[in-house]
Amino acid sequence: MATSATPRAIIAQTLRHEQPAVCPYYVWVSEEMRAPLAEYYGAEQFIGHANEITIFAGSYTALREVVARTVWTSGDRFADEYGIRYRQGNIKHVERPALIEPSLKNYTFPDLSTDEHFNGFEEWIETHAERFRIAQLGQMFFERAWYMRGMEDFLMDLHVNPAFVEELLEGLEAVCMAVIERLLADYGDRIDAIGLSEDYGTQRSLLISPGHWRRFVKPHLARICDRIHRGGKLVYIHSCGHVAPIVADMIEVGVDFLQPIQPEANDIFELKRHFGKDLCLIGGISTQQTLPYGSPEDVCREVRACLDRMAAGGGYIMAPAKAIMQGVPIKNAIALIDAFVNQSGD
Repeated sequence: MATSATPRAIIAQTLRHEQPAVCPYYVWVSEEMRAPLAEYYGAEQFIGHANEITIFAGSYTALREVVARTVWTSGDRFADEYGIRYRQGNIKHVERPALIEPSLKNYTFPDLSTDEHFNGFEEWIETHAERFRIAQLGQMFFERAWYMRGMEDFLMDLHVNPAFVEELLEGLEAVCMAVIERLLADYGDRIDAIGLSEDYGTQRSLLISPGHWRRFVKPHLARICDRIHRGGKLVYIHSCGHVAPIVADMIEVGVDFLQPIQPEANDIFELKRHFGKDLCLIGGISTQQTLPYGSPEDVCREVRACLDRMAAGGGYIMAPAKAIMQGVPIKNAIALIDAFVNQSGD
């Protein structure tokens, strides 16, 4: 469906909770799926260098992460600037956390605001000049906290070492703030939103109780959101999993976008009904069930439902909940992209 308005203008319209003539969308693909899809659509339709997020050229938004650098590798093991050692499988696993004991004694947090961490940013900004540009802090706050200690120890710390948890989160907030200051100072006139990659939820619940989230995470998130807003930018939160219990809290502290609203973990239509006037929702297309295991007709029906119910009244950017991953039938991936482009589920 063609439109003369720029992608950024259409995102601005949906953010005002006005329903644009076309629903903005975002399609990202894994490295393994890029080549087979490029055979069908053409290589020029997929934007992004190797080891970067690759998006379909019709996408209305673009995202770039600032992440910790790898400082050591050996086979399938590596370490980053925080001093955490990982093992790389199909996903990375924390093999040795940075903090074996619940103490920050002699520990120095890394500076992720250096020139090295922003390599390629200028090129990315120019490449996506007409798109809505989101700079994301990759795994720098809540998710980083349990990386630092290991999941089990961090969850125990919430109960038995709360003062340490507060100190740890204060240090991580400072890391985030330094990156935000750099983004605002050097790129503030050319980016539209600043985001955090957080992952608060499991498939069925939050990782921690809503009470613990409000006690430990919410105050820091409020300060981060305030700084981003004072810099004139919108706030984007990525959190996989079931997050419904804290969506109202996120709105309260100033979150403007919530992504990816996994339909397997949330009732996305209820999220729209309850919060659709206060929040822009991104995602909602199943990448755990429909894309890998459904038919092209199933994919089109799901897109149609999102167009009819999620896009109504604006405040929605249509997208798969995760990237189009290896193993998704090419027919289904094509059905998704074509339905997005043509804005039909037929």
